[in-house]
Order: sequence, then C-alpha cells, then structure tokens
Amino acid sequence: MPTVPFGHALRLHRVRAGLSLSELSARVHYSSPYLSRVESGERRPNPELARLCDVALGAGGALTGLVPAHGLPAPVGRRPPAVPPVAQFPSTTACPVTLPADDDTEDARLISHYALHLAELRRLAQRMSPSAVLGQVGTSVILLDTLGRAAHNSAVRRQYVELLAHYADFAGWMAQEADDEPAAERWIGRTEVLAAEAGATDLADHTLIRRACLALYRRDARGVVEYATEAGRRAPGSPRVRGLAALREAQGLALAGHADACDGALDRAAELLGTAPRPRPPALSVGSEVTPRLPALVGGWCLHDLGRPEEAAERLGSGLLLVPARSQRLRSLFTARLAQSLATCGRLDALVPVVDTLLRDSAGLCSHTVRTELRSLAVSLRRRYARPHMRELHARVTAALHCAGCAPPV
Repeated sequence: MPTVPFGHALRLHRVRAGLSLSELSARVHYSSPYLSRVESGERRPNPELARLCDVALGAGGALTGLVPAHGLPAPVGRRPPAVPPVAQFPSTTACPVTLPADDDTEDARLISHYALHLAELRRLAQRMSPSAVLGQVGTSVILLDTLGRAAHNSAVRRQYVELLAHYADFAGWMAQEADDEPAAERWIGRTEVLAAEAGATDLADHTLIRRACLALYRRDARGVVEYATEAGRRAPGSPRVRGLAALREAQGLALAGHADACDGALDRAAELLGTAPRPRPPALSVGSEVTPRLPALVGGWCLHDLGRPEEAAERLGSGLLLVPARSQRLRSLFTARLAQSLATCGRLDALVPVVDTLLRDSAGLCSHTVRTELRSLAVSLRRRYARPHMRELHARVTAALHCAGCAPPV
C-alpha cells in the first residue's frame, strides 16, 4: 500500500514543477476545481488522470504507481498463465455422410468450398452484426465435423479438422464481439483442441493471444502479459505468432503503466512482423489480413494508455491511413481509440469529424470492443459539457451505445 495519498503526492509534484492548478489543468484537460478536489482527497483519481499528470509533471511513474489499474507489479515476471479448462463438446449425432469410396476429388472440392466460405464470412463480419454471422458458422461447423468423421483416410480428416479449427477461431472472435465471453472461451478452447489434433501449431498457439484479448477488455493487465508471453514462448518458429503476441504484450504493459517494457515489446513486434513470411490464403491465415500494419496502430493505442494522448493521436491517425476501407470493424476500433486520444488532449475541433466517421462506420457492427471504447469516450465528453457542441456530441455517442442490436446476450 502507498504511504503517501495520491492527492498529497500530486500537489508535491505540481509545486516542484512550478505549475498552478490552472496550468496543470490546461496540460491534462481536467478542470481546476476537479484537480483541487483530487489534491484535497475529496475525489478519487482514475488511472487515466494519474498517467496524464505523471507525464505532465515528469514524475517518472511515481503518480501512476499510486493508482492501481489491475496492473503488474514491477518488475514484470513470468508465471504460467492460468488457462481456463477446455470445454468438452459432444460429438455430432448426425449420421455419417455417404461418399463414394476413396473419393478424394469430392473431399478436395468440399474443403476448397468451405475455405472460401470462411473467407467470405470474414469479409461479411467486417460490416455485419456478429450474431448474424455466428448462425452461419454454427451450421458450417456441424457439416465439417460430419465430413471429417466420414473421411476415408487420416490425411483428408486432418484437412477437415484444421479447417474446422479455423472456423472455431473465427467463432470465438465473433462471440467476443457479441459480448458473450463464456461462448468466446468455449470456442477458443475448442480451437486449441482441434488445432492440436490437426498439427496446426500456429493456430493452437494463437489461442493464447485470443485469451489475452479477453483479458485486455477485462482490464486485467497481468493476464494480458502472461497469456501473450506464453504464446511467444510456445511459438519460436513462427515470427507471425510471436509478433502478434508481442503486440498484445505491449498493450498489457501499457495498461499496467510500464512504458519502457512496452516500447521494447512494440519494437520486437515490428521486427518480427516485418520478417514474417507471407501467410497462407486468407481463410487459413492466423491473425488479421492487416497484421503487417498493426504495429503503428497498437503503438498509438499504447501511448494513450501511457498518458501520452497527443502522441497517440498522431500515431493512430497515420496508422489508420494504411488500413483498407473494407476492414471496417478494425478501423472502427482504432478510430474510437483515436477519438478518445483527441478528447483527452483537448483537440476538440479535430474530434468532431473523427466521431462523425466513427459513428457512421460502426453503425450496424454491434461490436462489443468498439462499444467499450465508446463508453470511455462518453465519459471524457461529459467533462466538456461547457461547450454546446460537446453536449451534442455526447448525446450522439450515448445514443450509439443504446443500439437495440448491441444488447448483451441474456
């Protein structure tokens, strides 16, 4: 437990820096009365304010360390991640499919068909509600499981199982986007089992990165780093998986306030993803099609969590220019983080067109991850009610949060 209350420490660092409350207010974009109440102990600080003040006053992490944010104790250590138990899935009860004996041509046609079908579902998922896409995934999983069990030889069965693993991985992502974490955990567990059976080690290792993503949205920095570092440790021969793991690790380290370790993880990710070989066709690739462009975006994401919103806005704005328009779900997520950074650093004139774009592009996606970012944006906008156009913007963001299609599952 800290021996000095945050408010006393904030006042001490502010006085040492020679700043008045109004001058600090201008730097961190929190009102002077609010900062005064924090210093007096009347208001509890949030992690965002602690990081902004830390950077503004050059406190070197002293202020951030006084406000827990589900973070990691320094130094960051490694311990085996607590992977949830794999859910057991009953075998399909459907009768085996009847195919001509040793008809490898028919199997090859079906495998190709479902691989292309998964690619199409991934494209649809960039502009549709996840619940609509999940219905299609469930039907395909049943059919592929039936076809795999009817395969005439082990090589063909392995192909069906690997394809089934990729469907399960996609379903886990869609379940998270639909705000159904238990279902996402079950799909991730099934992906791990199927990928191991098929010998798809990259995909099996990638399930730890999926679990790290779930931990990120629980604000569990320790869980993020543990899952991500374990994924990197398990995949020494896969630069792509190790690079993706390093990006997720950086997000966890930023959430915990460890700037230097975060920068190291980002540098490692950029190097690994820059040398990773070209992936297989999109339906059977691990990670997003825009994976090579992710380091710039994730770097901006981390800068925001580290209390450096001006730099975050610049990094995110330039990174989004590299993302194709068809990647609508990913673009919306990082545009929401850009909007947060602009609001936090007080660039309100630049904020309005960004929010306009965000609300247009995210309409109909029913994305839990985007909605999480919008909630944080709404909180930031409420602090700026003194400006009439900010009240209107807050009302629009709040309305987007109450989309009927985005209601969490019962």
